[in-house]
Amino acid sequence: MIDVDIVLAIVSSTLLILLLIAIVIMVFFILGKQRVKQEMEMSKAKLLFEQELRQVETEVTEHVMSQFAQELHDNIGQLHTAMHIQIENQKLDYPQLVKGFKPLEIYLAEVTQQLRLLSRTLNNDYIGHIGLLAIMQLEIERLRTLKRFQVHCPLVVGESNLNKNQELMVFRIFQEISQNALRHSGAKNLQVNINNQNDSFELTVQDDGKGFVMEEVLASQKASGLRNIIKRARLGGLTCTISSSPGNGCLFTIKKMAPLE
Repeated sequence: MIDVDIVLAIVSSTLLILLLIAIVIMVFFILGKQRVKQEMEMSKAKLLFEQELRQVETEVTEHVMSQFAQELHDNIGQLHTAMHIQIENQKLDYPQLVKGFKPLEIYLAEVTQQLRLLSRTLNNDYIGHIGLLAIMQLEIERLRTLKRFQVHCPLVVGESNLNKNQELMVFRIFQEISQNALRHSGAKNLQVNINNQNDSFELTVQDDGKGFVMEEVLASQKASGLRNIIKRARLGGLTCTISSSPGNGCLFTIKKMAPLE
């Protein structure tokens, strides 16, 4: 017969081993949860730091741009006024040269208009005052006067479904997209669409330029602008997707993130 004490010893040892295994598993489980919690807290802290850093950078940049816009309006605007007056005086003194001054007046008027529009789009106080949809129309008007490509955009009026910080972020992103299209795309047309319905917001900007291979560009040092656009959008509570391929132009889609439930 099997000794009862031996059986009890075996059972006790087995239970003790199982208990130790259970304790070890629980310890690993608790430590794992703590590590995951710590990683989440670190990720959250990193994101908050990036948001604060980006906010400071944005505030500094916007302050500089506002100051520059004021300089354009005050100083260079005065110089243009003086040039207009000088031309008028020359026309009075030399009537035979009136016809020759005409092209200069046309160019000077175009430059004055460009500076006026540019100073407005650089001034964040002005942007906050008139709102995103209105300043978008002014910027599109400015792009059209450059006559580098055709800009197509259905008129959208009213207020956007974004807060003021998001409006400013979307507008600055649009400016960067349009400037990239001017410099690099070789496009003949730029299509801009704004969907601002049912508490949602979507901006699409598409050109018919030469396009590029996304993976190659994002892996290169030349993609800082694209990466900056995506990062700015994310920190502003927006999403930005970019679609492009050689010969098929480029499409940017900026959306307002859905609120977390």
